Amino acid sequence: MSPLKTHPPVITSLLLCLRPKETSCVLALTDVGYPANSLERIYNKSLLLDNGCRLWQGLLDKDGYGITAVLGKKMPAHRAAFGLATNFDSLKGQYVLHKCSNRACVNIDHLYLGNQKQNVQDQIDAGTFVYGEKNGWSKLKEDDVLHIKQSSFSTKALAKYYGVA
Repeated sequence: MSPLKTHPPVITSLLLCLRPKETSCVLALTDVGYPANSLERIYNKSLLLDNGCRLWQGLLDKDGYGITAVLGKKMPAHRAAFGLATNFDSLKGQYVLHKCSNRACVNIDHLYLGNQKQNVQDQIDAGTFVYGEKNGWSKLKEDDVLHIKQSSFSTKALAKYYGVA
């Protein structure tokens, strides 16, 4: 038994029924393990790459960011790593940004605190900022915008025509 182990053990595995309403239940074994309450635990669940990135090997969200829980609170893995290495109080109202532009990276040397403006600028610099018709909320295509800019019709008529009134 290691004297460094400070967290009490929790369930090390859990059987889940994937189809509970069917007559035959397919069971899945999932690793629950210890809470990710230390940077060591975060790093143990990452793969060190040649460029220094520590690639999160746990769950990823739809945008490619790692997901974990610290002290029972679900959060992005890179934010958890930075908070565990520094102080969670310093994260309030701040973004944890990647110097490496690798969303799954949890290496604290590749992370820094910033604000929304810096986050957007990082996305623009990395070419990952979504704008124009690539944005899921966009109502106009690029050709529509060009037509509107060259049009002599009133803005009211154009808005009605394009359904953005």
